[in-house]
Amino acid sequence: MGRKILIAALSLMLAFAVGCIFGFGYYYVSSGFPGVSATPLEPSSPPLPEEGQEVSRDSLPAGEDASQELPAGERGLPAGTGEPDQTGTIFAPDVIEEPGAGPGGGADPAGGAAGAKIAYITIDDGPDPVHTPAILEILDHYNVKASFFVLGTNAQKYPELIKLVHEKGHTIGNHTYNHIYKETYASDDSFWDSVKKTEDILYELLEYRPTLIREPGGRFRTNPEKQQMIRDQGYDLVYWNIDSYDSRSPIPDKDTIFANVKRQAQKEHLWPAMVILFHESGGHRSTVEALPLVIEYLLQEGFTLKPLAEMDKTVMADLPRP
Repeated sequence: MGRKILIAALSLMLAFAVGCIFGFGYYYVSSGFPGVSATPLEPSSPPLPEEGQEVSRDSLPAGEDASQELPAGERGLPAGTGEPDQTGTIFAPDVIEEPGAGPGGGADPAGGAAGAKIAYITIDDGPDPVHTPAILEILDHYNVKASFFVLGTNAQKYPELIKLVHEKGHTIGNHTYNHIYKETYASDDSFWDSVKKTEDILYELLEYRPTLIREPGGRFRTNPEKQQMIRDQGYDLVYWNIDSYDSRSPIPDKDTIFANVKRQAQKEHLWPAMVILFHESGGHRSTVEALPLVIEYLLQEGFTLKPLAEMDKTVMADLPRP
C-alpha cells in the first residue's frame, strides 16, 4: 500500500516538473531571449491593396501636420490611387494596361537602344538639414546623380542646401510651396501661387527657374486636363513608376524599403525609364540607410543611373506604367 502511494507521489512530482519546463520554455520562445533579436530570413514587403479594395483613411495615422491631408500616393498606397470619397475611403482603381506596355510590347519607351536599363532616383519634400547632406554623401560615393523635388518652405529655411544640391550636379524640381493640400489644391490659382512662390525662391538662390514639377501626392496623375494645363505653361510633369513606400506610417525599415524597390524593379517593361520615388524630410532615416542598398543593386543589375534633366521630355510625359 505504502509503495503505491510513493509511486503516485513521484508521478505527480514528475508531471509537475515537466509542465514547468515546457511552460518556462514557451515563455522565452514567445517573448524572446534577453539581448537576442530575431532576424527574418527575408525582408517582408508591406501588404498592398487589391484591385477595388477599400482602404480606410482612419487606419492611416496623420503625419507631422494633419492639415496636409496626404492623399493615396504619399500615404503608402499604390501610386495613382483614386481620391478619397466623402466618407474618407480611398479606392484603389483597376490598373490600366496600354498596348505595348508589357515586356516585348513595342519600341523602347526611352527612345534608346533596345534593352536599355535606365533608372532615375527621385527624392521629394526636401531639403532636410540632416538627411540631405547624408544623401548627397552617398550619391557622391557612388558617383550618381539624382533629382530632388523641393518644397518652397524648406528651400527658404535651408538655402545653403539648395545651392549644394545644385553645385553637385543634381536636378532640382518644384514640389510646390508647403505640401498643405487644402491650400495648394483649393483652386487652380492657389496651385499656381504655390508653384510660382517656390519658383521665385529657387530663382533667387540658383538664378534659374526649374521647369520640372511634381505636385504633392501626384494629384494630377489621373487628370489629363490638369496635366495639359501645366504643360501649356511651359513646365514638365514628372511622376514615378516605382514607389519605395517609404512614406508609410510607421516608416518602414531600410530592408523593407529596399525589398519594395527590388520587387518592383523586376518588371522589365519599366527598365528603359524606371523612376523611383523616395522622401527625405522628417523621420526618413531609414530611406537614407536603404539608398546604398538600392544603388548597389541597380548597378549590379546593369542599370545606368541618371538625373531627370537627361530624360527625353516625350518619355517624361508618357512613362511606362507600373
